[in-house]
Amino acid sequence: MTSRKMISLLIVFVLFFGGPDFRAGIASANDSREFREGDYLVNILRDGDGKERVFKFTPGNRITAANTKFRMFINSSEIKSTEYTVDYENYTITMRHAPDLGAEIHIKYSISPTFEWEEGVSGVASIGNALAEGDGSTRVFKLTSRYTINSSKNVSLYIDGSKVRSSEFTFNPENNTVTISEKRRAPGAKSKIYFYFPKTSANGTQPTRGEPAATPPSGPAVEPSPNTAVGTEFQVPDGASFPGTITLNPDHTFTVSATAAASQPTYFTYLMVKNAKGKLVRQIRVNPGSPSTYSLNKLGLPSGGYYFYLKTVNQSGGLAASIPQFVPINNEPQTIQVFIEGQIQAYAQAPVNWNGSALVPLRAIFESLGAAVEWDSSTQTVTATREGKTIVLTIGSNIAYVNGVPVTLSAPAQLIHGITMVPVRFVSEALGGAVEWNEAAKSVVVFQNKPVIPTSAESEKTPIEEGVQEPSEPSEPSASSPILQNISKGITNSSDIVFVIDVTGSMGEVIDYVKESVRSFVDSVPSGSNFAIVAYRDINYVDVYNPDFEVFDFTKDKDLLKAQLDSLVASGGEDLEESGLEAIDKAVQKLSGSKNSKRIIFITDAPVHDKGTSPGMAGFSLEEINAKLQTNQVTLDAIAPQSGSAYEQIIKLVQSNHGTLYDINDATLLQLH
Repeated sequence: MTSRKMISLLIVFVLFFGGPDFRAGIASANDSREFREGDYLVNILRDGDGKERVFKFTPGNRITAANTKFRMFINSSEIKSTEYTVDYENYTITMRHAPDLGAEIHIKYSISPTFEWEEGVSGVASIGNALAEGDGSTRVFKLTSRYTINSSKNVSLYIDGSKVRSSEFTFNPENNTVTISEKRRAPGAKSKIYFYFPKTSANGTQPTRGEPAATPPSGPAVEPSPNTAVGTEFQVPDGASFPGTITLNPDHTFTVSATAAASQPTYFTYLMVKNAKGKLVRQIRVNPGSPSTYSLNKLGLPSGGYYFYLKTVNQSGGLAASIPQFVPINNEPQTIQVFIEGQIQAYAQAPVNWNGSALVPLRAIFESLGAAVEWDSSTQTVTATREGKTIVLTIGSNIAYVNGVPVTLSAPAQLIHGITMVPVRFVSEALGGAVEWNEAAKSVVVFQNKPVIPTSAESEKTPIEEGVQEPSEPSEPSASSPILQNISKGITNSSDIVFVIDVTGSMGEVIDYVKESVRSFVDSVPSGSNFAIVAYRDINYVDVYNPDFEVFDFTKDKDLLKAQLDSLVASGGEDLEESGLEAIDKAVQKLSGSKNSKRIIFITDAPVHDKGTSPGMAGFSLEEINAKLQTNQVTLDAIAPQSGSAYEQIIKLVQSNHGTLYDINDATLLQLH
């Protein structure tokens, strides 16, 4: 019996009969659901097929490299972490080598506080939840769950694998707290505490693909909103089924089309461009619903190979991307380019067009494709070998031999300026490559193994300027911001400046640009200035991993400020509006005692919850915040949308407080409209 069948049988057994150390939810090799094994959650993936290296998994919790320990097993043997990479944004694993046909694959990730899973406890379908670890003294533990629990009946508690007697703890479903009684010693340091409640006593549904748990939140001067439940599931499919296309046209243009499926109010769609090294070099916001055609020349990119893909994100950080496609760009179309595995090739003798066939230097093209080359000057014959395949060509002949089989060439091998030139299509295909001719770029494109281009937010860190040579060791990009440069020109005296920054999920595509822009800005204002940061999300939705507000004290230490910026993570948010007014209020409070000039720089891509128009969702109205800014003589500049409801709100604050509104879309690298 295979290990997978044994696991599946054990899962079924434990689901119905329960067990203290190994409890399973409804899991199988087919549906990839999770079950618990000790202090880990186990997820069974599909079997290997001997070819595929990329495997998708679906955790029941939002996991990151920081909040869990990830392990992978093939045929029950743990695989070294150097043998694979994990994309925590898209929940995919990329193996260095494809697992064998029929290989059984599963992953484990360690359980952290707030993680939840389904489990059978004494024959009852239950939800397990990890509470905060013990510290030796704490007796009251807060339960953060995606469910609303309506009863304290039949709940159970385990500490370090041992079941706690029902007389030694209590659960209060009104405030979701678990209290250890004085009859029992408080859980020790690092103790693992797991709480269970029956599924029948819980309301609510389980979010998909690692969405975080949600409980009714509260905010400053705001009654809990009736809309605090988990929002609508992110609907845009990923990969080949992404609802959008990028079409390359013969006239050196490309057409971007994203359907209405990517055009909901809280969705934002971008064209992403990465260079051959996988570095993001262009990011352009596009409008779904109608196709747009752009010139490749207007991208302003040097000649080279690039990967284009479409990406849609929502306010809470859900994302989907199309499959990256390779695009050659040739700014000198009179010269033929050759790309191998996405990399532009540089040859001593440039490729030439001979009667419609692209000829390239023999030795260079063979060796770049991994073949060993031998030259026999007496017979004017070249022999290339690789992986059991032998190719023989003779100068002047249009017949070549592949493992002894004659093949007619589109052009004979010949000498040009003393360099042996051969048809690139024949050589590449003879060695097993896929060859395409790109007419617009006058380029030959050869792939033997197309690379995996990640589309996660982690792979799209601060863009680099194309054409600037990268150092041997990574260094901090020297991004500059025309927006903040313009703001800094108007600051002639020492000032106290608060950056109010939206850090909800939709800002994930520009947050690194914002960080770099702020770094450059603080170096350009008069000495004696103080800086502070107020980062905000939405008080109406709980992000169990990040708070509603992150407020930092004033500092003149620019290195400290930059470190604070680095700690910000774009996460959370559900509906279109966010808690920007509450954040501005906190900034005004920080500025109330300032003796320097007072300024707020407000950075957001979304409208704000306004008490006047959305009762119960906000603690302030636009009019109240505007009055506070004027009373405290605070100048407010904004980097925000220049259209829509966000513009209509924020322009009132800017114009009433001697500021300027700049377009948040200029935080992308290039706008083509």
